[in-house]
Amino acid sequence: MIAAARPLPMRALVWLIAAALAVFALARWLESRPVAELPIRQSSAGAPSYAVAIAQMDRKLAGLRQLAAGRPDDWLMQERIAHQLMQRARLTGSFHDYADAQAALDRGFATAAPRSGPHLTQAALALSLHRLGVAERMLDAVDHYAVPAEAEVRAGEDAMRGDIALYRGQYGRARDVYLKLGEAGERPDQRLAIFWSKAGRPDDALAAIRRVERAGLVPGQALAQLALLRGTIELQRGNWDQADAAFADAERRFPGWWLSEAYRAQMLALRGNYPQAIRAFEALTARNDDPMLCDAIAGLYRARGDYAQTEFWAARAAKGWAERLRLLPEAALGHAVEHELAFGSAGRALDLARRDFANRPHGATAIALGWALIANNRPAEALRLIDAVNRSSWQSAEQHLVAARAHALLGQSEAADAEQDTALGLNPHALDPTATLLWYGH
Repeated sequence: MIAAARPLPMRALVWLIAAALAVFALARWLESRPVAELPIRQSSAGAPSYAVAIAQMDRKLAGLRQLAAGRPDDWLMQERIAHQLMQRARLTGSFHDYADAQAALDRGFATAAPRSGPHLTQAALALSLHRLGVAERMLDAVDHYAVPAEAEVRAGEDAMRGDIALYRGQYGRARDVYLKLGEAGERPDQRLAIFWSKAGRPDDALAAIRRVERAGLVPGQALAQLALLRGTIELQRGNWDQADAAFADAERRFPGWWLSEAYRAQMLALRGNYPQAIRAFEALTARNDDPMLCDAIAGLYRARGDYAQTEFWAARAAKGWAERLRLLPEAALGHAVEHELAFGSAGRALDLARRDFANRPHGATAIALGWALIANNRPAEALRLIDAVNRSSWQSAEQHLVAARAHALLGQSEAADAEQDTALGLNPHALDPTATLLWYGH
């Protein structure tokens, strides 16, 4: 006969409970401890500076063009030329580089046999140029190849379809695509960083960037791009010191890149150091014809009350936007709207903003259209548009500023104050007087 188990004495029971609680507390403490991150390891591969990168690309392009001249019916050569031009354009920001890339792809398609050609590269370029419909058609063409694409190519396709969904305002679909890629062993962290930054989850966005930065040996150019993204996220939530440090890191990782220098010049402007910011921006215009640089300078001169210089630089920017709208209209619309709102015609801004929103109906284009509607005294229409943004997963201080302004114009002061408070909760600098000088990283 088995003896019945005797109950534990009270003292033993107390000790067991205390031990269990101690184990639980230790586990929680271990979970809460900050985990030491791996250091960022910059690869020695790749160009050490912007100037070297451009020189290397130009040499490659010269060689590829010489080879292509002897192989006029080889569409693969044209695709390789387009790929180099796209890489160059992403560094220079030059619309002429993008237009030349498109011309190379056009030549490639002209000589390609049916159901072949540079479809995947065209999809990537179309996304860069905000031509979502073209990108989607190219991806559909790849899906109908006689020989199914390899897993790596399919992953690239899926990532681009996620991007298309994001810029069409289909945020849930974009998120699901990116997360599914991660589950499949791909690395969508940079895309997720952008997505989380737009969805009001900056900490998750920064964590995704850290994963990319520490994934292994990373070239300086890639680290600089990640640093600009990191700084932009900090800028959007009002952490100016962290943003400044990130932009300085970008400049250190990839010296001479005009874009990181523009971000740093902008920080001078935001802090009210107008003379130094003007000198920095004007020096950049000697190296790059980006009309946003001219817009930034015009804004600085207007803040100083120098209207002659304001008109000079605004006119120079207007000429640049006209050229970009001629070359690649879809890619130029968004920033051209900003130029028109700041220095041009409210009616022109509304026309451009409507076109951009029709092409890419997501949060950023809705916000620009909201400002254009307000500039044309249509606050009720702006409010309907922004209310839809506020109901979505897109989150930014600026959408609430648009809503606040629309409510104020409609005489709804309590609602205006509430929207303004929400904006300040997302970005304490949202109402700073220098906020109108923000051209890069918003």
